[in-house]
Amino acid sequence: MAEPHERECAVCTNDFTTPKILPCGHLLCRQCVISWMDSKPDASCPLCRCPIVEQSDGSSSATVDALPTDFVMEALVESARVLSKDHLCCVCEDVRADFICLQCQVMLCTACTKVHKKMSATRSHDVESLSTVTPERLAASRHALCADHGDKQADSFCFCHRLVVCKFCKVQKHSECLKVSDFDFEIHSAENSLTHLTKILVEAEQKLEQVIGQLTSRLQEVDVSEQEDMAQVDKTCDRLQKLVEDFRMRLMEKTRTSHLQIRNTLRDVKTALSNRLGKVTSHKHIVMRTTAVSPRPALIHMTQALTDRVNSLDLSFDLKQVVWEKPFSSAEWSQDVVGRIKNELLKLEELKTKFKKKVNCLLLYY
Repeated sequence: MAEPHERECAVCTNDFTTPKILPCGHLLCRQCVISWMDSKPDASCPLCRCPIVEQSDGSSSATVDALPTDFVMEALVESARVLSKDHLCCVCEDVRADFICLQCQVMLCTACTKVHKKMSATRSHDVESLSTVTPERLAASRHALCADHGDKQADSFCFCHRLVVCKFCKVQKHSECLKVSDFDFEIHSAENSLTHLTKILVEAEQKLEQVIGQLTSRLQEVDVSEQEDMAQVDKTCDRLQKLVEDFRMRLMEKTRTSHLQIRNTLRDVKTALSNRLGKVTSHKHIVMRTTAVSPRPALIHMTQALTDRVNSLDLSFDLKQVVWEKPFSSAEWSQDVVGRIKNELLKLEELKTKFKKKVNCLLLYY
């Protein structure tokens, strides 16, 4: 049963007037669709944003008129409007009505209902309590009346004019139409077609719900997989970070020790050379002073003594090879650690490839 809000247009929020079926399946009033399309170049359904038309070369009114009209909803709106009126007897006018004739669609009090059931023209009509009649029941009980004679029962359907007609109009106005079929037969055929369409749509709905359910499960699996992979990424990065930090500490210690050794050696050599320099400088001053001021006999004695002393000094400058050694180089060791880090990064790439395979499998599945 259609709820009251289901009989309302989403644009004007009033009961439908000439409801048009959009490609997405939603309904809008004819005039509301036209106004909506005129207000926006690429107007879409206000409920689901699906395009109203893929391409429109004509006016908006012509485009909207090409959309199918939901005549059932139109009948439901009219029936609901009838039931919403004051429940007063159509004959007595000032007496409360408790019944309604489904065919005549008039409200009757108890007394008038009895008369209605006795009259030959309305004896076969269905008269029910207003408290139990729904818009759907009222709409379904309407007689098919001739399009030209509103008071005559229709018994044929003209496919050329898409009208229900009575016997008289069939002969007088539609005798040359290519196809005029029995109304009851077409109703039965339409019911069978609708039953078949319902079956198709129910099966499609079930399949879509099943696939959506599977997608929901897959999405949950992807969420779980993401959490697991993210945990693995954190674990790997933590391991890489620890590896780099350990490498940093060991490399710094090794570099510091290497430079300290070279530095101590250089300092020892420098100290020894400084001492030697001191001796050389002192003896240089003595030689120069002796040359400048010594008397001749003293000069002879000092020359021999100074010659012996200078000859005893170590004046060679052949420094040890260790003095020119370069400090420890971290290049080779660094390459080893970089290789280990690359291996860890390859593991991360494997996780990425694994995730891509999952996504590709999911896309191929659907």
